[in-house]
Amino acid sequence: MPFSANPQDERSWRPNKTGERILFDTYWSASGWKRDRTTAPETLRLATEAGYMFSPTHLRHDEIVERLVALRKNITAQDVGNAFADSLVTRRLDLRSALGSFGAALNLPSHHFADSYGSLRCRTCWAFESSAAEDLNVLNFERFKWGGVRHSDPLYALLDLTRFRTSAPESSASEGHALLRRLLEIAGNAPANTRPNDLVKLLKSLIPGNDSQRRVAIQCLGYAGVLQSREHAGFFDTYPIHRAHPPEGKNDWSYPISWWRGHDGVNVAAVRFYFPEVMA
Repeated sequence: MPFSANPQDERSWRPNKTGERILFDTYWSASGWKRDRTTAPETLRLATEAGYMFSPTHLRHDEIVERLVALRKNITAQDVGNAFADSLVTRRLDLRSALGSFGAALNLPSHHFADSYGSLRCRTCWAFESSAAEDLNVLNFERFKWGGVRHSDPLYALLDLTRFRTSAPESSASEGHALLRRLLEIAGNAPANTRPNDLVKLLKSLIPGNDSQRRVAIQCLGYAGVLQSREHAGFFDTYPIHRAHPPEGKNDWSYPISWWRGHDGVNVAAVRFYFPEVMA
């Protein structure tokens, strides 16, 4: 079950190569996204038993928010911070993703769906209200492929943090924190006009993988408020309902990292909150 609340399931799930291969083969090919995402029943069963794929699930907006707010109370900032640091060594992108989801949900208020001017989108959390079942598998694929994409979407955050809570931690001891400390030093001392695209290049040696995975890691630090614009409200201090993007057309970063510049440096309060070992 994708949203299992059984305490016996906590910290017991471990990666399975067969399940991951089936998940990837369903959505991705050498040329990118697949159009035909049909999975044979027996193959789907194997991936489901391995905890990589799930049956379509329909949750109303209010239930998603209620579950996410409750789940948030059972996960600590240091848990997701350690997972992010460890992922710099282990490359467990599914565990890295939790920092972005937890950060985006940190100050999510309990609320009911309120239509935003006829768009079927909540004016508080920006989530869509849908009567159709959601494909949770594509969300899980994004977790494992890039470390997530939709961290500020309450449904993604609910799936991400639920699965994080059921996954056995994979520790890299102190090596991950050493890399993270260096990462924060580079970001904190970057030239004043440094933009997120520049940061991808500066951090290439510290964040393994490809540029897409590095972008997501940086966006997770943005959701967590570690990389935060001084002029635009992020998720660390409040829950931003208004999320305007920079006017330049080529900026395709998510809010709020889209506004970060080198002169903003690193938010020490957020570093202490998520990564106390780095500040020790």
